[in-house]
Amino acid sequence: MPRNDAGQTWKRLRSWLRRRVDQMADGDYSRLPPSFAKDDGHVASEAYTTVLIAMEVIEGRRTTPGREPGRADRKSHSSIPGPP
Repeated sequence: MPRNDAGQTWKRLRSWLRRRVDQMADGDYSRLPPSFAKDDGHVASEAYTTVLIAMEVIEGRRTTPGREPGRADRKSHSSIPGPP
């Protein structure tokens, strides 16, 4: 895969994940498989958020995969902030 295509794919994946997390935060579970939607999207939201955090670690925008101070009390259904 050419480097430009990989970069575009990476951006599309991040965008897709953010949209899904935002949709779940708004109560829209229509695009989730029934097994993910049955718990109000909690499992899916945590999974998608984990992938976004991993992407930030790979990009070097995070030094650890853990949550930064102050976010531990944040509900998992909230959206992921965009890049700085």
